[in-house]
Amino acid sequence: MILLAGVFVITMGWWGFEDNKDNTIVSVGDERVMREEYLRTLENTSRFYKQMMPAGDTIPEDQLKQMVVDQLIDARLWTQAAREMGVAVTAAEARDSIMTIPAFQRNGAFNPEQYTRLLAQNRLTPEAFETSHRGDLMREKARMLVRESVAPTAEELADVQVALAAQPMPSVPMQGGASPDRATQVVLMQKQQRALMAYLDALKARSAITVRRELM
Repeated sequence: MILLAGVFVITMGWWGFEDNKDNTIVSVGDERVMREEYLRTLENTSRFYKQMMPAGDTIPEDQLKQMVVDQLIDARLWTQAAREMGVAVTAAEARDSIMTIPAFQRNGAFNPEQYTRLLAQNRLTPEAFETSHRGDLMREKARMLVRESVAPTAEELADVQVALAAQPMPSVPMQGGASPDRATQVVLMQKQQRALMAYLDALKARSAITVRRELM
């Protein structure tokens, strides 16, 4: 259910909106985010965090609104980047990916009835969801290309080995303890994350982004 909620947070805010210039709340280059889309995404994001957080805990409204705006801007930027990279996702790829989502499965297999029922509960048609999911996959492919463009240097790997060697040996060996391979993976993941953030910052720097905060 957590996975499904995360899927719907963006998807439910993405569809069914007319390009009304007066209601544009965010502009990212030539692309616009309409106020209705923003409000729908805000509602779904708020519901998602209420389900995730302990009872009584809340996220400040201003912080939640900014999170939604940032989320919508980032999605537009990665879509633009994917197009520039020539990334493509076929309809068949999108369908195959959807069939692996646990929320749409029953007894380990994709269940069409459950799929359409859950979409209907969230006011989505299969066509709209599949198109949106296809966009999600395209953006993830773009991020993957960025992640694959970096790798740990020999110096970084040497630093990892030194850090591991300096760690005290446990008196009782623990299953799944730190290993050179696992430490290298951590370094790689951290470097990839930094690369993603730097790439996104570069996209923001070159893009004309406008937010009409009076409509938030």
